[in-house]
Amino acid sequence: MMPAVSWPPQRQPAAGRLFALARGFTLLELMAVLVIIGIVLTFFTLSVGGDKRAEEMEREAQRLLALLQMASEEAVMRSEQLAMRVGDNDYEFMILENNQWLPLADDRPLRPRTLPKGIELKLELQDNPPPGMTAENEDQPQIFLLSSGEMTPFELTFSAPGSSEQRYHIKATLLGHLELE
Repeated sequence: MMPAVSWPPQRQPAAGRLFALARGFTLLELMAVLVIIGIVLTFFTLSVGGDKRAEEMEREAQRLLALLQMASEEAVMRSEQLAMRVGDNDYEFMILENNQWLPLADDRPLRPRTLPKGIELKLELQDNPPPGMTAENEDQPQIFLLSSGEMTPFELTFSAPGSSEQRYHIKATLLGHLELE
C-alpha cells in the first residue's frame, strides 16, 4: 500500500531549508583558508618590517642635521668661524684658529664621526665658498658655518648602495636654512 500524498506538497519553513543546505566546511576548505591568511600575514609583516638600512640612514641624517644647526648657532653665539669636512663615510667639525682649520676633537657633540658600514655621503656644493675659504686638499673643510649665520649652500646625500634604494638629502641655503628630505 502506498502512503497518502497530499497535494500540493508541504513546504518546510525557510529556517529549516537553510540548515539543511549548510552542512559545514570540509577540512580541506579550512586548510585552504588558513594558508591564504598565512600568506597575506607574511606579506604584511615583510612590508611593515621596513628597511633597516633606510632607518639607519634617516637616523644619521637627522643627527647630522641637528649637529649642523647646533654648530651654526654656536658659531653665531661665540663669534667664531666653524666649518665641516665631509668624507665618503665620515665628517668632522673644525674651527678657524690662527688662519688654520683645526678639528674640534675636544667638543663632545661636534666630535668627528664615522657613519655605520655601508652608508655613504656625497657632497654637492651649490655655490662657491666665501672668498679666502676654499679647500685646497681633502683635509680641509668644504662647508663653512660663519659667525654671521651664513653657511656654504650645499646638498648632502646619504645613500646605501646595494642595500637600500632610499636616499636622504640635507640641503642648506646661504642664509643658514637647513632642510632634510
